[in-house]
Amino acid sequence: MELNEIILGLLSLIVFMLGWFFNNLASTVKELEQNINNCQNNLPLNYVLKDDYKEDISEIKTMLSDMYGIIRKTKK
Repeated sequence: MELNEIILGLLSLIVFMLGWFFNNLASTVKELEQNINNCQNNLPLNYVLKDDYKEDISEIKTMLSDMYGIIRKTKK
C-alpha cells in the first residue's frame, strides 16, 4: 500500500465521522426545537401572566372590601 492510499483512507474515515457527528448534532437540535415549541405552546395553559394575576387579585380585594363594608353595616 502506498502512503497516498493510507492518507486517503484516513481522510475518508475522518470525513465519514464528521458527517455522522454533524448529522447527530442536527437531529438533536431539531428535537430541542420541537421541545421548546411544545413548551411555548403549553405555556399559557400552565402559567398565568403577571398582569392577569394582579387584575384578579385586585378584583378579589375589592369584593372582600365590599363584603366587609356590608358586614359592618349589618352589625350596627
